[in-house]
Amino acid sequence: MLNLALQYAFQITDAKAVQLNVFNENTLAKQCYEKVGFVERKIDKDVFSYKDELWSRCNMVVSRQSF
Repeated sequence: MLNLALQYAFQITDAKAVQLNVFNENTLAKQCYEKVGFVERKIDKDVFSYKDELWSRCNMVVSRQSF
């Protein structure tokens, strides 16, 4: 499904890159995104408060050239 979304972004909309944000603690999601070509671009530490925890946000990007 991610591959189809990226194909649409790069072929139909002519996007140069696609980026997303994911909680850094969500390692399974990050691995899924990495499998289709996303790379980690930036981590913002402790930006989301949930109960007594602070979660970090990871920005990931895939370019048309690397896809």
